[in-house]
Amino acid sequence: MPANLITALALGHGAVTFPPPRNAIDRDLAPWNGPVPVDPPSVETHTGWCPVPGDDGFPSGKNGQACFYFSNGCTIGCDACDGTSRGPIPSSSDPFWHRKFNQCPNGTNSTASATICDPAKRTVNTGAACGADDDWYFYSPWRRPGSAPVFDSCGLAGGHPPPACKDSCFGGLYVNTSHASLGDAGSALPRMPAQAVWRAGELVNVSWVIEANHGGGYIYRLCPADQPLTEECFNKVPLEFEGSQMLRWGGPQGTTSTFVGTYVGPSGTEPSGAIWARNPIPRNDVGQTGEGFPPPCANTPGQRCEGMMDGASADPTLEIIDTVRLPKDLAPGRWVLGWRWDCEESNQIWMSCSDVEVVGVA
Repeated sequence: MPANLITALALGHGAVTFPPPRNAIDRDLAPWNGPVPVDPPSVETHTGWCPVPGDDGFPSGKNGQACFYFSNGCTIGCDACDGTSRGPIPSSSDPFWHRKFNQCPNGTNSTASATICDPAKRTVNTGAACGADDDWYFYSPWRRPGSAPVFDSCGLAGGHPPPACKDSCFGGLYVNTSHASLGDAGSALPRMPAQAVWRAGELVNVSWVIEANHGGGYIYRLCPADQPLTEECFNKVPLEFEGSQMLRWGGPQGTTSTFVGTYVGPSGTEPSGAIWARNPIPRNDVGQTGEGFPPPCANTPGQRCEGMMDGASADPTLEIIDTVRLPKDLAPGRWVLGWRWDCEESNQIWMSCSDVEVVGVA
C-alpha cells in the first residue's frame, strides 16, 4: 500500500453515549479524566481520544476510549473477520485497493450478495448501480445489515487481536491502560451498575456519537446480563425505532433538530425481520467515496452535520439521539444494551455495550 494513503485514510469510529457504555472503562484515567484538547486530535494519532458532549455542553473525555471498540476486516459472505483489511479505496493508485472485493480470511464467498441496493438507503457511492464494477462497497457490512461476522459483540479494543500492527491495521489503535489493552473483548469488560432504569413496553432515548464517519447504519439490541454477550443472544431482542430521530449539539441544554429517519428492513436484515437505522450523517466527499445524500440539518442555522471523516474534523458536541420501544414482555432484571454500527465505506463494525435495568411494565 502506498505510504501516503496511511495518513490520508479516515477510519470510522463511534460509540454510544447514553446509556454510558462499559467500553468507556478508561474514563477515570488521565488524560480522559482531564480537559479535552482545544483541537481534538484525529483518531489516527495514537492518543486514544474519543471526545463527547459533557453535561455542560463542552467536549468531555468521559467516554474514555469507547470509540476504539470494533471489529476490523469484516465483510458479508465471510465466516470471520481478518482484522487487517479496510475495504476498497477508490481514490487509491494501488490496483489492490482500487477495486471491489470481498476480503475473507478463508477465501471469498462468491455467493454473497448485497440486500441493500436502493440508493436512498445507501450512504456512499449511491449513484452506482447495485453490483456493478464501480459499486465499490457491495460487500461492506451495511449492504447486508447484521450478516457480517464480528470478533466480539461488544467490540474488540483496537478492532483486532494482538500483536499491534500500527497503521497497517487501519484504525487498529488502542492506548493500553491499567483497565484494558489492545485486543481485549468488550464483552469481558467489568459489569457496571445500571446506567439507566427502564420499564418494559416504554419508549426510551438512546444516543451515540461519530468520531470518524464511514456511513452505513445501526441497530440496538438487548441481551440478559447473566447470559454470554453473543450475537445469538443480542439478536433475540432487537429494538424497534419509533418517532423522529434527533441531532443535539452541546449536551442536554443544547440545540436540537428533529427529522424523519431512514430505515431498512424487515427484509434483507439480520436478525430476520429487524429494522436498522441508516446513519443520518453524510460523508459527502464525492471525490473519495462517490455520491452521498443531503444532510438532515440543512435547515438548522449555524450547525453542521456532515463530513466528519476523522476525529479532527468531527464535531465533538454532536450526538445522534434515537427513540426505541422496549418489548412489553421484557422480563424484569439486568440487561445489556448492545449497539452495532455496520459501516458501508469500510469493512468495519463498531459496537458498544451498556448496563441497564428493567423494572415492571410501563
